[in-house]
Amino acid sequence: MILELAILTFAHHDGAEQAFAKLEEVPSEALWLRELAFVEHHRRGRIIMRGTFAGHYLDIEDGGDMIGRDTVIGALTGAVVGAAFGPPGFAAGLVAGGSIGGYVQSGALSVTDGELFEQIRAHVPVGSSAIALLAAPDHVDEMLAAFARARGHSYRRVLSQAEAAMLENAVQDAPLVVS
Repeated sequence: MILELAILTFAHHDGAEQAFAKLEEVPSEALWLRELAFVEHHRRGRIIMRGTFAGHYLDIEDGGDMIGRDTVIGALTGAVVGAAFGPPGFAAGLVAGGSIGGYVQSGALSVTDGELFEQIRAHVPVGSSAIALLAAPDHVDEMLAAFARARGHSYRRVLSQAEAAMLENAVQDAPLVVS
């Protein structure tokens, strides 16, 4: 089966969702509606991707600065333990605990490396958003026709079997979408 990668990019981080909300006269049975993912490319390379891609449901928010719940817990725990050694121990515990918590947090986050995210970084500029679709050429045609009036920039490429397999492997651990 021939697959194409289509990335339709919009100027703002919420531009893709706004363009999608404005679509008119798209039949609910259009298969591409169940094959697309929304992408946001934020500052410092942070990428958020939600939706269906290659038959898998993605809800990826990469780590960016790795500050999250585990980082805060680590910093607070380190500060409490370090407080027993006075102000220098408090400061050292805060930093060491935060570092360990950040390390734990980074292990829990989705890895956004590999071919799929290289394509996103190449075609979705920082501060913008996109709709990504890996589908049969006729599904890509239908999606691009639906967005013909939207002010987006489209990138489209027929993939070799090896390239399609690489993209599909990038999301193989994500939950399958059952139709």
